[in-house]
Amino acid sequence: MKFLCLCLMLVTTAYTQSSGKVKYKFYVPLKLEGNPSENTKQFVIKMVDYANKQEFELIFNKLQSKFLLIETMNYSSDYERKINNIARTAFTSPDTYTNLTQKSQVSLLSDGTLIEGKMEKNNWEITGESKYIGNYLCYKAILKIPYISRKGDPKVREVISWFAPSLPYSYGPKSAFGLPGLVLEFTEDEKTFIASKIELFEKEIQIDFPKGKTVTKEEYDKKLESSMGGVLIGKKREMEKDKQ
Repeated sequence: MKFLCLCLMLVTTAYTQSSGKVKYKFYVPLKLEGNPSENTKQFVIKMVDYANKQEFELIFNKLQSKFLLIETMNYSSDYERKINNIARTAFTSPDTYTNLTQKSQVSLLSDGTLIEGKMEKNNWEITGESKYIGNYLCYKAILKIPYISRKGDPKVREVISWFAPSLPYSYGPKSAFGLPGLVLEFTEDEKTFIASKIELFEKEIQIDFPKGKTVTKEEYDKKLESSMGGVLIGKKREMEKDKQ
């Protein structure tokens, strides 16, 4: 996987700041499995292209954070906007809000649905492997998630985070929380978020959570599966299991 040379911009060198912002670029490789039709092939190529153009921003204080899509794309049609939303659902991330005090996360989907879930403890395995991301020394942490394949075989899925102990904030993209440092690179299922810019502030940034009724992920999936969208989510699950 090739990334452009990233220059992490440090606003201040003292680590007593109470807030910060991190911008992330995203990368997923193009993979065409089987023998897809030309229309399907072009659709997948377009989705991957849109996903790899998406950028995100993590905004945080000591107790809360929000991980948001940065709207940088100019859409020439509603079709392009829909493709970008599909690419986001398939590859990247919805807007995600984290509350460390309440140990909860809320995801805001493109259809306006708010999904709330409790933050279960992640049993990260912190390794001695290290590398620099910009000016920050980062250590590799692995989260092993056991699951049963469609064939009934026990398997393990690995999620990898590279965190910077010199940035003592327990946040990162999506569900990358619980580590003793800010996550600057996060990879799951060959989909990678990598930091491209960091800003730290002495003044605390207020994190505003979206308001409205929330549902659990199980409730949302159940509702979706009972609608026409269930065909899409069912197919997506099959593809994910086949990859595993």
